[in-house]
Amino acid sequence: MKLTTKFILINVIIVTMAIAITTCFVFVSVHKEIDRQASKSQESILKSFWELLRTKGSDFSVTNGKLMAGNYVINGNYELPDKITEIFGGTATIFMGDTRVSTNVLKADGGRAIDTKLVGPAYDSVIKEGKPYRGEAIILDIPYFTAYDPIKNKKGETIGVLYVGVKKSDYFAAYNHLQWVVIVTTAVITIIFSFLVGFLVKKSLFPIIGKVSGISEKIHSHAGDIASTMDQQADFATQLASSVIEISSTMEEFSSTASQIAQHSQSVVERADKTLDDSKTGAAEVENLTFKINDISQNIQANLSEIVELGRRSKEINKVMEIINNIANQTKLIAFNAALEAASAGEAGKRFGVVAVEIRRLADSVVESTKEIEGKITEILDSVNRLVMSSEKSFELIQEGQEYASHTVMMLIESVDGVEETANAARHISLSTQQQQVASSQVVMALKDIEKGVRFSTDSTHQSSVVTGQLASLAEELRSLVMFLKAGDKVADSELKSTRETN
Repeated sequence: MKLTTKFILINVIIVTMAIAITTCFVFVSVHKEIDRQASKSQESILKSFWELLRTKGSDFSVTNGKLMAGNYVINGNYELPDKITEIFGGTATIFMGDTRVSTNVLKADGGRAIDTKLVGPAYDSVIKEGKPYRGEAIILDIPYFTAYDPIKNKKGETIGVLYVGVKKSDYFAAYNHLQWVVIVTTAVITIIFSFLVGFLVKKSLFPIIGKVSGISEKIHSHAGDIASTMDQQADFATQLASSVIEISSTMEEFSSTASQIAQHSQSVVERADKTLDDSKTGAAEVENLTFKINDISQNIQANLSEIVELGRRSKEINKVMEIINNIANQTKLIAFNAALEAASAGEAGKRFGVVAVEIRRLADSVVESTKEIEGKITEILDSVNRLVMSSEKSFELIQEGQEYASHTVMMLIESVDGVEETANAARHISLSTQQQQVASSQVVMALKDIEKGVRFSTDSTHQSSVVTGQLASLAEELRSLVMFLKAGDKVADSELKSTRETN
């Protein structure tokens, strides 16, 4: 097939499709407009039907099995439906419940469709829900544009239905005729356009072929240059991808090392926190020990005071014992004198002598007892002195221990401060290593994205190189085609000249 023929055929197809699409769009718009006008028309007709019905009566009821408008009986009375059809065309019906009792809708045998039932979406809307219905409906197997309203009594109960409608075929008769007219017109326009395009192409296409020839030569030349450049870019992209892969591998190793450092630093932080807690606990225990030593020191000091007081009172007891010994010696002397007086008194003084002897014996016993008590008190005083010396020594040792404990507390407090600083430093190190790990991970991700981009660029470059090669091939084919057309034009011109010369 010649290039001119292809060009003519393509233009004819494009124009035909454009006309067809425009025609379809017009048909769809016309169809929608017909639907809208039909719905609007039925709405207006139904209002007129209501006005006619209310002229017979505004109170609707069912009495003795008959639908009534005031005193007007509707059953079997076709006055109102026929009046609507006479004025507006189409069909009209009055239902009692869901049964047609006054209608001009005809059955297949030509009779009125009395006692037939309302079915479909209109029944659901009007009878079940008591709401108006507008839209398409199938009546006795024929599609209609319809409008239904419920007829209600004084209680608001739906007792009937008012209907108007028109067959869709009546509305679309002119539309169907228009379709055929448009189709025939489109065919005629297409044929005329085909001849017109053929004539114009022969007059205008051949001068263009020369220009296309020059352009095809340039395209072929530039395609070769582009292909060479794309090959260089592909080599560079390959080298770049290799470098990015090496950097990505190095950064992954660095990220792994950073992750290990972060883990170890976290362990150091945990160990430093544990040491800090232990140091604080130890400082608290030593401080408690210091408090206990202070309590013991105070108790020893109090006991030492009591012991000193006990020694002082023991010495006072010695003084009392001396007084008792003096009294006992005086008693012995008095007893001795009394015995002498009793002996000189003869029989009368015997009893008094016995008492004097007993008193002397008792005084001797008191003296012996006081001597024993003095010995015991002396022992107590010696023990008290030794205990005082021991207590004083213990007190001195406790004071030294208290000083050492206080010094230890100070050292532990300083140690706690140092450990706390170490823990804080470990936390900062851990945080820094974690941030370093995150940063290195982000760098790795970015490098992987770059690697993907470089690979995509490499693939795109190779693909572009292939496309450029194809473009060069197509340019070569176009140049050959142009040469062929030029050769064909020369043959056609020579045949035309020979024909003219023969005539």
